Amino acid sequence: MAFNDTLFQLGMDLTRSSTAQEEDHARAAFTAEVEDSSMSPVAEQSVPSAGTTIFIDLHGAMRFDDVKSAEQATTRAVESLGLKLKSLHLDRTSGGDVSGVAVLSSGHLSLQACPRTGFAAVDARGCDGLTPSKVLLALASAFGAREAVIQRKRTASVVEMPVVRVARPALRQKAQARAA
Repeated sequence: MAFNDTLFQLGMDLTRSSTAQEEDHARAAFTAEVEDSSMSPVAEQSVPSAGTTIFIDLHGAMRFDDVKSAEQATTRAVESLGLKLKSLHLDRTSGGDVSGVAVLSSGHLSLQACPRTGFAAVDARGCDGLTPSKVLLALASAFGAREAVIQRKRTASVVEMPVVRVARPALRQKAQARAA
């Protein structure tokens, strides 16, 4: 009897239910269709700062077959943002992925891409004066991504913004047709 009461007090007794154990993991998502790359999919609610980190996922990216094409696409993305590229180092890993970093005058981009799946994860740190949506659109355009998603935006005050999705309608329709 005392054993069961102890488990209940610890919240481990499975025969009794407790609402104190429930957690709400709901997360709001914002979805936007963007046809023109000059459009901004989201109005920024915070002032961009040098302490901002943006986590971007690219789906259906096509320019990771070799390191040289990944370097060219990364350079193209950085130049389209109007940033100065100090150095770029990309390598092929033992698993066939492309991984590396682009050091910029005001921050850096780190990249991990899988050519087999067309998925790339990009972390943008710094990039003073740029909005996350501009970085997202530049990377999606340079790598020919079917879909690009801002997973998180973190600043010094650890502010999280909703997920932003940008999908090119024509590419998404082709992908849906192939999947069907």
